Amino acid sequence: MDRMRAQCVSPAQRLRGVFRMLKLKVRQGVVLAGLFALAACGGAGSGGGNGSAAVATSPDAAAKISAYTEAYNGLIDTFGLPATADTYKEARIPSRSPSDSINVSDGWVETGEGKLKAAIALPGSLGDLDKKAEALDAALVKVLARLGPLYQYYNTKAYREDALKRGKAEDAQMIAEFDAALKAMDDFNAELVKQRRAGAEAELAKLKADGNIVGYNNKQAMLQAEELVGLFDKPEDLKDAAIFAKGDALASSLDKLLTEQQKAIAEAKPKATEPLEKSRLGTYELVAEMLGSMIGQYRELKQSHSSSDMKSMIDSYNNAVGSANRIS
Repeated sequence: MDRMRAQCVSPAQRLRGVFRMLKLKVRQGVVLAGLFALAACGGAGSGGGNGSAAVATSPDAAAKISAYTEAYNGLIDTFGLPATADTYKEARIPSRSPSDSINVSDGWVETGEGKLKAAIALPGSLGDLDKKAEALDAALVKVLARLGPLYQYYNTKAYREDALKRGKAEDAQMIAEFDAALKAMDDFNAELVKQRRAGAEAELAKLKADGNIVGYNNKQAMLQAEELVGLFDKPEDLKDAAIFAKGDALASSLDKLLTEQQKAIAEAKPKATEPLEKSRLGTYELVAEMLGSMIGQYRELKQSHSSSDMKSMIDSYNNAVGSANRIS
């Protein structure tokens, strides 16, 4: 019976679940004396974003943004908040009986919340970003306060002892608290987007002025890649010809830029004498390779219109972000 229930999900519902799960990691980068956040998840592809945000130039602000970035990436990771919420919702508690085998997960939400709380406590004032972080933390604390005991309740099969009474009584509130936390996480990410937009031009200008062509190309490539994956915000986008027209232009531009980057890296390698320089060039090369794979997966997506190809594209983007974040 459990297995039959698990299959009662329409293709449309399953596809929307995939979109809820696919979050884009946050990119860190140097801006003047500090860091700025390059956020995704509704970033360049979501429109708007004309609000102003100051570029973080103090060491305290830079460190705080970096910590916020790490916390956000943890919250959207494999067993983060979206995955944990979806796993809980897919249990469909109201339709279950005490004889069923019911499993929920507590994921890695507590770890992500701990990182966020630690980031909030760091010195430096970031205005609206701090406020959104505090709102997200409060929402996560509510999720954890209910999810922890419920996880124990289902894990120990205590629901068989009370005929699932507690589980059904708390289900609606648990889902509401998950949804509130997901909304707070999106709001928090929107502020990271503003930080990125405030700092992107400043960073590019500095890289260009310093003659750092490889760094400049890498930054441009990451921005274009973010814009490409950000085009797809909902299931209907996978069959929208207008969106793919924009995607084609971005993919072509990014493809050309990656060719230029390969040339720039090849020219820089003989001049690199320090181990750190050589290692950095190797990472730039790896990022370019991952973004090249992402372009290929975009072109596969254009033919298939499948959520699995979209997931592969976003995975490549997230892998590129992870590598780019290691460039010192």
